[in-house]
Amino acid sequence: MKRTARWREGRPEPFIGPRPFRARDRPFFLGREREAAALAEAWRGNHLTVLHGDTGVGKTSLLHAGAAPAITDGAEEVLVHGGRRWSDAGLPAAVLPDQNPYTRALVSSWDPDGPPGRSVADLLRARTRTDRYGLPVPVFAAVDRLELLLRPGGPDEHHRRDLLEELFSCLEEQGELRLLFSVRTDHWDELRGLLDKHALRFAELSLGPLAVATAAEAVDSALERVGHTPAPGPGRALAEELAAAPEEGGTAAAVDPGLLQVAGRALWEAGEASARTLGADPGAGVDRALCVHTARLLAETAVECLVSPRTLSGWLGRVLASGGRGARPFHGGENAARVLQDRHLLTRHHADGAYVVRHPRLVAPLASPDRLPEIPRGSAVHLAFARSTREQGDLPVAREHARRALAARPAPRPGERARIVSLLGDLAFQEGDLPSAARLYQDAAGLWASLGEGVAVGQVLVAQARCLLLARDRPAALNILSVAAGRASTDPGLQTGLGQALWHAGQAESALALLDRVLAGDGTSTEARRTRGEILADQGEAVSALRDLERLRAPESPSTRTARALAQAMLAGAGTWSAELDEALAEASDSGPVLLRAARVRRLGGDRDLAARLAARAMRAHHPPLPPHQVATATRLSEEG
Repeated sequence: MKRTARWREGRPEPFIGPRPFRARDRPFFLGREREAAALAEAWRGNHLTVLHGDTGVGKTSLLHAGAAPAITDGAEEVLVHGGRRWSDAGLPAAVLPDQNPYTRALVSSWDPDGPPGRSVADLLRARTRTDRYGLPVPVFAAVDRLELLLRPGGPDEHHRRDLLEELFSCLEEQGELRLLFSVRTDHWDELRGLLDKHALRFAELSLGPLAVATAAEAVDSALERVGHTPAPGPGRALAEELAAAPEEGGTAAAVDPGLLQVAGRALWEAGEASARTLGADPGAGVDRALCVHTARLLAETAVECLVSPRTLSGWLGRVLASGGRGARPFHGGENAARVLQDRHLLTRHHADGAYVVRHPRLVAPLASPDRLPEIPRGSAVHLAFARSTREQGDLPVAREHARRALAARPAPRPGERARIVSLLGDLAFQEGDLPSAARLYQDAAGLWASLGEGVAVGQVLVAQARCLLLARDRPAALNILSVAAGRASTDPGLQTGLGQALWHAGQAESALALLDRVLAGDGTSTEARRTRGEILADQGEAVSALRDLERLRAPESPSTRTARALAQAMLAGAGTWSAELDEALAEASDSGPVLLRAARVRRLGGDRDLAARLAARAMRAHHPPLPPHQVATATRLSEEG
């Protein structure tokens, strides 16, 4: 880096480049003082605040370097999501397969050092406290990039929607919660519709670009903070060079803050080290910087999405030729279009879903970009792309990147190789390829064992055992679980996953003993409590089951709803049926445990024929199949009809 010496001298860079500002960058987050104060004030004064704006306008920066530090200045704690991917929740996918992975990712992001397995509600309740006068202290929490939860389609859409419902429930039930959503404008109408449906009141703030004068002052102030005194200030020249004409109905030209940082960083890096200046005429430098910037992003997108640069450039040509009408993604290019939006090159029309160039200053660079640079193809790059494409829901592309990461040269380091193999196991599990998932988790266990990572070994062994159980290989699963039990240590997430696996293997007493220990150490472990309640219902211990299940909060899985119905039916002395049970069966029509519980409820109500039909369906179910130890019960019910 050209500025290495300056870092050694304690002189930070005045521009951060294309990434968002974080809390550590707060001294250089300039020009947004008014917006940061307004957002912090709204956050303090409302149960829900929504920040919305176009992609690249600086929402993440305003949250992390503006509003959140302003809240913490007052000694309040802030839980901010945004540093981790929604798909990176810290556990192999098969360890807690029944828990919402998006909930686990959000809880892990808000509390990285806390145990997995908690619901959002239980985490927030654990954070509730009172001041020295006994008055409740507000709990400040933020969810950035909320548009990823609003994205339609994909096999996990129901998980994303369930997390939104969970967040809405927390707003309705927890009076001290101060929740902030940050969302892109193209998803704002959809979010507003959901909020209106739940009758949730909220404060709304819209974030736009910087005024030219504000941008110029921000540039000059940043330069002054690294020891350069502009006379006359170069900030005005740079801001005017980047200014876009006002949109129809607008009153003044404006500057995109993201492009300001990209161009400023490039000009600063290109300047003489002794001068520490941007130059009096930045025009040519800005053109060059944006061409290099767009070429780099296009090359990264082509590699990430496994599309040819020619295909991507051809589609961009149609976007540019549309005259502002935009173009829909090419066949198979939906993820590429979303990635280009995430990289702040394009934005999406609200009405028809067509994509347009995000900013007028990007039109020329996109029309004639530099020759695309060669993107490094090392293991770390492919692993990062595997994770990002998995988050977008493109599992085949994610799998291909993971495979390329394994085959990269130089070879990945042992720990990285273990993570890649475990990720391949997750992808196979998500796609329903249980034999491959089990084999990959076994390979990952060997890699982690060679590194002495006992907890990681236990995690992938439990994941392997769950795959074998779902594939109905109970003897092999029991052998692996016996090994994993010695690795569970005191990790509550791993212990909960092990307890679930033991139950599915027919080891009810061992499972309950393990879950009892988890809850004795951490009473907020929602997943452990849910699992114990369902096991107790299946075992016929209705009172104890309801003691656990009644403490859970919506939204609940079909498995939990049918377990509660079974416990209630056992206590009532006769079967009870409700619309909720019909909904659970509709949502989980191929779940063996759900169908068997429904059959037992019907049998308690005296409806032998329907109970028999449901029990027969339970024995044929595959997602998930009926655990072997429950087959005898299902067989008996099916024969009683």
